Amino acid sequence: MCILRGQRVLRAGDGFHGIIGCYLTVKDSMRTLVSALLALLSLVAVAVGLASLWVEQNLVDESGFVALAAPLGDDPAFQGALVDSLVQDVTSDTGLPEQFTAFVEPLVRDAATAVTGSAGYPGAWDRTLRLSHDLTFAQAPDPSEPAPAVLSLDLAPVIDLVTENISSGLGLEVPVPGSTTIEVGSVPRGGTFSAVAEAVQGWPLHLAGAGILAVLALLVARRRGITLALLGLGVVLIGVAGSLLAGILPGIAVAAPGVDGVAEVFVRGLAEQAGTDLAASSIPVVVGGLLATVLGIVVQLVLGRRRRG
Repeated sequence: MCILRGQRVLRAGDGFHGIIGCYLTVKDSMRTLVSALLALLSLVAVAVGLASLWVEQNLVDESGFVALAAPLGDDPAFQGALVDSLVQDVTSDTGLPEQFTAFVEPLVRDAATAVTGSAGYPGAWDRTLRLSHDLTFAQAPDPSEPAPAVLSLDLAPVIDLVTENISSGLGLEVPVPGSTTIEVGSVPRGGTFSAVAEAVQGWPLHLAGAGILAVLALLVARRRGITLALLGLGVVLIGVAGSLLAGILPGIAVAAPGVDGVAEVFVRGLAEQAGTDLAASSIPVVVGGLLATVLGIVVQLVLGRRRRG
């Protein structure tokens, strides 16, 4: 048996019209179900594609990462933490007796502070970010090796600038520390970051697939205007989710284990920069979704009037 659009119960035994009514009811229900499934898959593909696009352009791509993190070099809080880290790195490897180290430390601090305002600092910071990006997204290590850091900040170019400044000021050769890398947290062995870097390259396929699925959903739908409006509303929700994620991103980043000192300041600053960019990138998504929603409503109203006419 079946029910034809809220009318009485029809049975196959009711005759030819009853059979046709049951067939049409089942057919309409299946069209609605298939259209809803296609629309849902389209929205999932949109979310994955947009997220992959943002990650690829702002984190995986070296130029995008440098552009995102470059403003941190001028942040006073980060510069203060950076100076503390540089002083500790340089003074720990001088090879001088402890009493001499206490004498040298203020000189190193003054030199490090002066470096952050020098003409060579922007170039050194740019090289630091590029080295850090290469280390962070390096290929997965052998399973027997220690877990790679979530983020590796290589301060070698800035430390070189500091030691050169000290050496020229004191007339003494200051040794460069053996280790200049700050590692933040760790990820499971196998190179999660390198795997992510490869996965996000598929964003064009995700977005193309989302478009195809959306078109199929509209073709199958009984009420195409409503389907288009719901697709637009789903895109709006994706954009809103991106904006909400942008607000909580800094807190999530600094909560990771192994984040302290200069690493904490850097990670928080980078997360804030990422959040700002993510929020700005979410605006066109929300606007596009709203336009699709309005267009769907208009289409449904026009088609409804034609049917009544």
